Amino acid sequence: MTISHPDRPHGITDMAGMLAALDAGRTTPAMLVERAIARAEAANPQLNFIAWPNFDRARAQASAPRPGPLAGIPTLIKDMLPEKGLPASFGCAALRDFIAPDDAPYARAIDAAGPISIARSTMPELGLNAVTESPLTGITRNPWNPDHTPGGSSGGGAAAVAAGVVPVAHASDGLGSIRHGAAPCGLVGLKPSRRRNAGEEAFRAITDLTVNGCVSRTVGDTARWLEATQTHDPDCLPPMPPVTTPVEQRLTIHAYGRVMRTGELPDPAVRRVFADTVSLLGRLGHLVSDAALPFDGPHAIGLLRDITEGMFTRRLGMLSQQIGITVDPAALEHRSVTLIAAGKAIDDDRYAASWAAMEAVVAAYLNRLGTIDIWMTPTVRTEAPRIGVFGPDIAWHDQRDGLIDYAGYCWIDNFAGTPAISLPMGFSDNGLPVGMQFATRPGGEALLLALGLQLEAAVEWHRRTPPIWTGDL
Repeated sequence: MTISHPDRPHGITDMAGMLAALDAGRTTPAMLVERAIARAEAANPQLNFIAWPNFDRARAQASAPRPGPLAGIPTLIKDMLPEKGLPASFGCAALRDFIAPDDAPYARAIDAAGPISIARSTMPELGLNAVTESPLTGITRNPWNPDHTPGGSSGGGAAAVAAGVVPVAHASDGLGSIRHGAAPCGLVGLKPSRRRNAGEEAFRAITDLTVNGCVSRTVGDTARWLEATQTHDPDCLPPMPPVTTPVEQRLTIHAYGRVMRTGELPDPAVRRVFADTVSLLGRLGHLVSDAALPFDGPHAIGLLRDITEGMFTRRLGMLSQQIGITVDPAALEHRSVTLIAAGKAIDDDRYAASWAAMEAVVAAYLNRLGTIDIWMTPTVRTEAPRIGVFGPDIAWHDQRDGLIDYAGYCWIDNFAGTPAISLPMGFSDNGLPVGMQFATRPGGEALLLALGLQLEAAVEWHRRTPPIWTGDL
C-alpha cells in the first residue's frame, strides 16, 4: 500500500495500457489476473469491496484462449448481475445462499467482450442506497478516506477501481448508482441510454429504469467498455463508433446547480467545483449559461418519492418470483423494512397516477435537451458522506429527504432513458473527489465521451491516486 503524490508516475493501471501490453506480448491475461488478485488481497482488508471472490475461476479463464476486444482484462462484477454458478445475493442477507442458475443477458455481453472477473463486488441491500453498507457484507470504504463511503449502489466496484485493483468494474444504474459510485471515488461513470446495451434491447418504457455499464479511471476505458458491450440490434440505437478524440464543436450547455427538492445550494465544496467547471467550459469555448429546471422540482421529487417507495414494495415480490426464492421482509435490514412500510401506504391508484405524472416531467426534460447540447449538474450535493450517515439501521423516513437531496440530480436520466456521465472535476477541502454530471439526448454517448476527453485533458484527474492505492503492486 502506498501514500501517493498527486503527480507521481505509476505502473499500467488503465485498460488501454493493459490492452497495449497484451498486444505487444509484454504481459499475459494470466499475469494481469494474478496481479489483480494480489492487489485485491492487499486492499480488501481496508476497503471491503469483495462480496464473493472467484479467484480460481478467474485463473482458469485467464489460462484458456479468450476472444473479445477486452480479452484478459481483470474486472469485478456487481453482486446483482447473475453469473451462472456464482452467488448473486443482491447485497441481501436473505439471499446469501442463492446461486445463479444462468447468466443474465448483460453478463453474457461482458463475457463475450472478454474481461475476466476476479470477484463479485459489494453493494447495499437490493441496490437501494447511495452508500454501500450492508448487514450481509458490512461496510465498504472509500480509498480516498476510509471514514467515508465510496457511494452506491455500485460502491464496491468503485472502491476497487479507485484503489487501482482493476482498471474497470461493472456497475449498474437504476436511479444514479453508476454515477453515485463514480463521483465519491474520483472516477468516470457513464450511464448509457436505454436500449444501448446488449441484453437490454427490450427496454422501451419509462418504467425500464436500470441499465448496466462500468466505472473506470479514464474516459477512454469507459468508451472501450461501452463499445464492447453495446447492442448491434438494428431495431435499437445505432452502434456508437469508437470515441478517441476530444469534442471539437462549441457546445450549448445549461448548468443547474441547486437542490431539486428545496432549491437550496449544494455544499460549498460542490459549489466551488461547479463554478470552476463552468469557468473551464467557458475557456474551452463552450457556451454555458445558468438555467432553471425544465420542470417543477419539488413536484417531480414528490413523484420520485412515491414511485421509489411504491416500486420497491411491488418489485420485491417480482424478484422473489424471478429467482424462485421468497425474500422474507422480516429478514431485511431496518431501512428496507421501513421502506416497505412506506410503499404499502401508496395505493395502486396513487402509484399509477405518479407514473402518469412523471411522463410529463420526462417530456419537459427531453424537450429542453432538444434545444441544447448538454445539461450539467453536480453529481451529488456534498462530498462523500461519512460512514453511517445513510446506514442500514436508520429508518427510511428519517433519512429519506437527506438522501434524496444528496443523490437527487441523477434520477431524471433513468426515467428519460438519456445518457449521463459523472466526471471527477475537483476535490473538496477535505481531499475527497467531487463529480460533475453531464447529460444529453438519447443515443448521445459519443458526445458525452468526447466532452469527457476534452475535460480529462484539461484536469488530468487520472494522475491523482488515493492514499489507499495498490496500482504499483
